[in-house]
Order: sequence, then structure tokens, then C-alpha cells
Amino acid sequence: MRPPGWWRRNRWGLVALPVALAAALAASSYRVEAYWWLEKPRDLVDAERGEWVTFSASQYDRTGDVPFTVRVRLDGVRPAEAPFGEDDELDLPDGVQAVAVDLSLAAAPDVPLTSCDLVVRDASGTEYAYQSASPSISQATSPCVPPDARGPELDLFEGIDPDTGPRRPDEWTVSPVVLLPDGIEVAEVLLSWGPPEGLLISAE
Repeated sequence: MRPPGWWRRNRWGLVALPVALAAALAASSYRVEAYWWLEKPRDLVDAERGEWVTFSASQYDRTGDVPFTVRVRLDGVRPAEAPFGEDDELDLPDGVQAVAVDLSLAAAPDVPLTSCDLVVRDASGTEYAYQSASPSISQATSPCVPPDARGPELDLFEGIDPDTGPRRPDEWTVSPVVLLPDGIEVAEVLLSWGPPEGLLISAE
């Protein structure tokens, strides 16, 4: 008796192949969204230094979607004299400079804004992120709210009160400090409360 041919022996695998291929493509498209699109802010609102811009987006906590609106103005970028929220003098390693990003913001006092991320970019697009703690600097944990009146937090953990204390003003200024190599000039400031949305402000 003649043994069955290759096509006959593998017919069920061939039937299942389109289904497996579709599943693989779906999984890879999910990973593109999760690991690329949501890796950093890409849906950006553009603004210029010295102008107020209204930025609306959403954050997420245990209650679900938390939409918010904040008005932001970049007042300037200058050499820093002290860390943000601290009175200590800066003691920087050789080859490192510190710049203060002067921002004015306005939002309702009950809007959670402490989860802000701040990044500065040079003309080539290289990014330098705000850090609250590093070997050479210690400063306020959030770059976008007053250290002594942060306003509410997102409700992330059961049993922890999201109210952080004193009422945040309706409008305020902050000057978070970013470390970057000597000789680098800041061309843009990027603010985000979670990707993919962000606010990109020209510093020039």
C-alpha cells in the first residue's frame, strides 16, 4: 500500500496555518501599540515659548479614565542655581550643567497633576529627562506642581488617601532642574502626563 503523500499527511496543519498566521499578526500589532506607541509621547500639541497653551488628555487610576485640562506656558530656560524645591547649592560633576525650566501652569485645584514627566531636547532631538534623585541632585518628585502644595494624587492604591495636603493654587510657577552635558543647548521642552499625548514647547 502506498504511504500517504506530504500534502495528505499535513492537511490539518495547512488548514490551521491561516488561523495561526492571523493570530501572530494580531499579537505583533498589539506589541507595536504597547511597546512602541505607548513607550513615549508621540501625539504632540505644539506650542511656543512665552505663549499660554491649553492641553487636555487623560490619566488612569483605580476609578478608570481621569480626563484633565491644564494651561501651560514656558517662560524660559536658564542656568540653575539650586535644585527644584531645595535650598542646597548645586554640586555638579565636571562636564555637567544644570538648567532650570521656568514654567507657569493653571488648572483646577482638584485636578491630579503630580504624575507629570518633563524632558528637554537639544537641536538633534536627544532627550534629557527630569530626575528627582540622582547621584548629583535631589529635588521635588514632580516637576509640574508646587512642592509645598502638590494637589491631589491619582487614586492608585486602595487605602491611600489621594489628597496630598495643602490646596494647590489656581495658577502657579515651577522651575524644575534638568542635568545635561556642558555645551548642550535646550531647543524644546516636552511635558506629558502619560503617553501617547504630550505637549512640545519650543524653547528658542
